[in-house]
Amino acid sequence: MSKFYIIGKISHELLQRMQKDPAADRSASTKKVVEAAGGKMISYEWVRGRYDVICCVEGDAETVIGMKVAFLNSGLMEQLMIHEVFDYNKAFGKASDAAKSVTKPAE
Repeated sequence: MSKFYIIGKISHELLQRMQKDPAADRSASTKKVVEAAGGKMISYEWVRGRYDVICCVEGDAETVIGMKVAFLNSGLMEQLMIHEVFDYNKAFGKASDAAKSVTKPAE
């Protein structure tokens, strides 16, 4: 299972709904969607800045893409970016191995 960070911007519709019911538990409703898609929610945070929400999820790519589609089609989210966590050492180890096979034309 992979770990993903989903960063999102809420829609105007959700902004209005949150103002009407500020005590609504968005974390619980998000967790329900994540689990329905087959994932596990690790964390859910509201943040200041360009985006509004950051959620950490465990699952596979299809899980987080399914979650993204469901949220975007609901009209509650305006934008969602998916970032998959990777093993830095393993990736650069592969780069080191691959670099040995790189040939430059005319050398």
